Amino acid sequence: MRDVAVVSYRQFATRREQERNEIEFLLPVVKETLAPTGLTTHDMGFTVSGSSDYLAGQAFAFVSALDAVGPWPPIAESHVEMDGAWALYEAWVRLQHGDIDTALVYAFGKSSPGDIGRVLALQLDPYVVTPMWPDAASLAALQARALLDSGRASDKDLARVVARSRRSAQDNPHAQLKGEYDEAALLDEPLLNDPLRKHDLPPITDGAAVMVLAAG
Repeated sequence: MRDVAVVSYRQFATRREQERNEIEFLLPVVKETLAPTGLTTHDMGFTVSGSSDYLAGQAFAFVSALDAVGPWPPIAESHVEMDGAWALYEAWVRLQHGDIDTALVYAFGKSSPGDIGRVLALQLDPYVVTPMWPDAASLAALQARALLDSGRASDKDLARVVARSRRSAQDNPHAQLKGEYDEAALLDEPLLNDPLRKHDLPPITDGAAVMVLAAG
């Protein structure tokens, strides 16, 4: 296994970006991420993105976002119709092959323009699941219930994650939710999607995240 490091990271996030489209707010984040490395997009051995065409409302919307990277001359590029974490995993796997040493990973999306619950439901199985129109929070609640019932985590563990994440976000100007939170107080909040409470669920966000990975 090769050691892989995150050598640069930048992000942009807001509740509602009304002025710019995805490419317009992604481009400066890419530039800011590359700047401290001294590298360009064409120095990257691999480029991978994560996004949802359903949010953009058009097929292959991720292709237009490549304008923020500069794909000409041609680059080695991939895309996952998923979140940035999955794109990060693909980049890590690609770096394990040993023939490249750097990767550019980015994720982006605008969640504010539409009904996010109905939009994301369209990604589900069209015959069995989508007709029930389950929202993302309800699906997350089903996953959380399965985890809790397995005994591998507890309600206290979930609250601890929230408290830790918001504490870690205090120095992040882009974080929408941050501060010191008491775990016991979090557990006293009412259930929203059993077993999840409001603080377990993400706020609606428009934004982008970019990172550069290097192996060895």
